Amino acid sequence: MSEEKDVKDTASFDPSPTTEFVREKIKQKPINRKKLLRRTVFTIFAAALFGVVACLTFLILEPFISERLNSNPDEDKPQVSVVELSETPEDVADEMLPEDMYATDTEMISEALQGNVSEVNQNIRNIEQMINAIEFGLDDYQKLYSELRTLAESVSHSLVTVTGVTEETDLLNNPYENSAQVSGVIVADNGPSLLILAKDSGLTDADEIHVLFADGTDSECTVMGRDEATQLLVLGVSKSGLSSDTLEMAVPASLGTSRSTTLKGTPVIALGSPVGISDSFAYGMVTSGTQQLYMTDSDYTLITTDILGTETSSGVLVSLRGNVIGIIDNSYESGAAQNVLNAVGITELKPLIEKLSNGEEKAYFGVQGMDINYAMRSAYNLPDGIYLRYIEIDSPAMSAGLQNGDILVAVNGEEFNTYHDFILWLFDAEPGTTVNLTIKRHSVDYYVTAEIEAVLGAVSYTEHAE
Repeated sequence: MSEEKDVKDTASFDPSPTTEFVREKIKQKPINRKKLLRRTVFTIFAAALFGVVACLTFLILEPFISERLNSNPDEDKPQVSVVELSETPEDVADEMLPEDMYATDTEMISEALQGNVSEVNQNIRNIEQMINAIEFGLDDYQKLYSELRTLAESVSHSLVTVTGVTEETDLLNNPYENSAQVSGVIVADNGPSLLILAKDSGLTDADEIHVLFADGTDSECTVMGRDEATQLLVLGVSKSGLSSDTLEMAVPASLGTSRSTTLKGTPVIALGSPVGISDSFAYGMVTSGTQQLYMTDSDYTLITTDILGTETSSGVLVSLRGNVIGIIDNSYESGAAQNVLNAVGITELKPLIEKLSNGEEKAYFGVQGMDINYAMRSAYNLPDGIYLRYIEIDSPAMSAGLQNGDILVAVNGEEFNTYHDFILWLFDAEPGTTVNLTIKRHSVDYYVTAEIEAVLGAVSYTEHAE
């Protein structure tokens, strides 16, 4: 029993056995210096050999590769020589080399600026040389005015002198003749008659009206139409009483345009009676061509010049192309344009001339309007449309209920943003037509839209015709 006990005691497990037998010391392998040297030398040799082989390969294949890359599929087409396209053979020396193609941003900007400055300076020198080469002497000055005079004389063949003669008696019962005289212009030939446009300066009150042509031929005429707003009238002269020489000379004038944006600052010729003397002319410059004339159912512009004029001035303004651009009328002279020549623009007068020449009636509405520009819209918060600044008393517009300050937006659904467009519509409208107006009227702090019905009246241009 004791032996079994000893055996059990001997076989018992010891948790901390001896581990000395697993300990070992690892030593670094010694370096073989000869072997390392051999490997280094071999690596350097191999790298050098690869570089030499690569260089030789590139040198051998480079011509072939370049030829393939630069090959032209159109080899059979003739080649253009750069020297043949150059102005001089020396231009080839200015060819850019590959190394010249690289430049810094500063160099590029500097080169560009220097090029522009050089070009501008060269242009200035060229202009100075041209100016210095011009010699404007008295002969050139005389030639310039001679050409202006030739143009004026050519257009003067279309001008006439209109005289209204009235027989009166003085206090002693002695008869005498009173006459009013203005310059007119031939505007049309309707077949049997020549039509002349002139300002009515007492002509319709005269007993007789005579027309004196440029060649001295005198003939009686009749009034075919008269406009109350502009005081313009169209006279008819029968061609049957005129000689063939007079008819060949007295041709209608060419009517140009007065709505050009480049009209201001252009030279013009005033013909007729610009200084109050018949058969005279003057030269000058247009100083303004945008002033609006406020007339009933009209949209006319006033052309002002720097030419001295009088209250009795009449005639036409002519451009250097020989076109009539305005009818002289100093009755619209303002305080800012005293003693200078003014004219009504011919563009706006063309529809009126047609109505007067044909003796037609014109629709009458009875308003004076103006465009609403950006400044007005911003300052007064106005809506789009036409500003009605004045309503004529007893006019169709007043009868319909329109008031000063209303904004006319549309007529029969057709919107108008400019007064000129509305006037063109009115010229084509038939008198007696009923129209539906869309207006905006100012309330306390906003505009109210309203629909109004109006009946257009009529203006007769033949009430003074004989």
